[in-house]
Order: sequence, then C-alpha cells, then structure tokens
Amino acid sequence: MGNTIPVFVNPLQLLEVDEPWASMAPKLPTTDDIFKFMCTPGVPSDVQSLTARYKEISQEKARLSLVPRDQRILEKLVWPLRHAKASYVVGNFLSTISLCGSVAEMMALFLFEMSALEGAGVQNESGGAVISESFERERQSDRVKILLANKLIGADLKKEFDLVRTTRRKYQHLWSQDHATLQPDSLAVFISTVAIVVGSLGFSVSAGATVYKPGVLKYLQKQGLYNPV
Repeated sequence: MGNTIPVFVNPLQLLEVDEPWASMAPKLPTTDDIFKFMCTPGVPSDVQSLTARYKEISQEKARLSLVPRDQRILEKLVWPLRHAKASYVVGNFLSTISLCGSVAEMMALFLFEMSALEGAGVQNESGGAVISESFERERQSDRVKILLANKLIGADLKKEFDLVRTTRRKYQHLWSQDHATLQPDSLAVFISTVAIVVGSLGFSVSAGATVYKPGVLKYLQKQGLYNPV
C-alpha cells in the first residue's frame, strides 16, 4: 500500500455559492460563511476575532484623519491602505504587505511629482536632472535614495520606506522565506506605510484648519480642488 498524502480539498471554492454544491444548499450563504471564506484557513472568523485583529492594527501613531477628495490620492494611497488594513483583519497578512508596498511606491512617485510642481529640480548622484519618466522606472531603493539626497524626505522616512521595501521583498520574492513572523511583520509594515503617507503629505490640523505641505497644495490647485486666497 502506497503512502498517504494529506490534501486540502477545494481550497478556492465557497461551496455555498459554487455549483453543483450551491443547488444542494437550502439557503443563501450567511455572513459567517462569507467571512469564513475570506479568512485564511485556521484564522478565526468570528466577530470577536475580527474585531480583535482590527484593534491590533489600529495603532498608527499618526492617522489619516482628513484627506482631500482627490481621485488619484484616494485610489493610489488611501483605499489601498484601507484594503491593507481590512486584509489584516481577515488574516490575509501577505496582502497587507503587498498593498503597503504598492502604496509606498506610489508615495515616492507622488513626492517627486510634488517637487516638480514646486519648481524644484531633482538631481541624481552625478548631478544630472531626473525626469519623471526615468524616476518611475527606477527601483524603489534608488527612488528613495534620490528623494533623500534631494531633501524631499528625511532619514526617519527613509527608514520607514526601507522597512516596507525589504519586508515586501522577502515575502514576495523569496521562496525560502517562511511565514513564522508574517503577522507581526505585516503589522509593522502597515504602521510604517501610514507614517510614510502622513509624513510625506503633512496632513495636520492647526487652530481648527487642515494644514498640508506646499507641494500638496500645488497639486490640489492643479487638480482644481484648491484656490489660494
């Protein structure tokens, strides 16, 4: 008799919806069924567990409390961060890291764009001008070096950028990387990514008014969302 191989049956199916199993079900799937499918197998999907994981990840030192209703800012930065947080809640920690990595890359590109709008030329290590098309093609590590060299970010934000990039790389590009510390790593990446966005855009409230960095205001003015007095 041959060896028995353990298998996971139908790992991609929500049986209450997929045929032919759905036709055998007496009713539509419940919310609990949906949450159970959304959660990684082995990760509890009850309301108490979902709430506990939401509280775990809701510990950003600086929060995105007020953001402009600019479509690109929302699509490239805010909603991916929201989905990264939701992914953590359902135990999809790898997705949290992936989405945060994307947000960090978009933020680097947006910092470059804001600098151009302010009329500040960006230079590479050899002193040559960096144009938008070439900056977009750079590796993220090189983008961050350019941003730092041109004083568009400080050492504190570079540290956050580096943490997000290196963590994302080991989980998304290395087969040898195990997932023993995936959950705490995803939490650290999320907190760093929020710090990157808040620190880069400079959202704050002072004397009852929302304050943004000059580059953000230039961008919003270009989009027709801000008219300087």
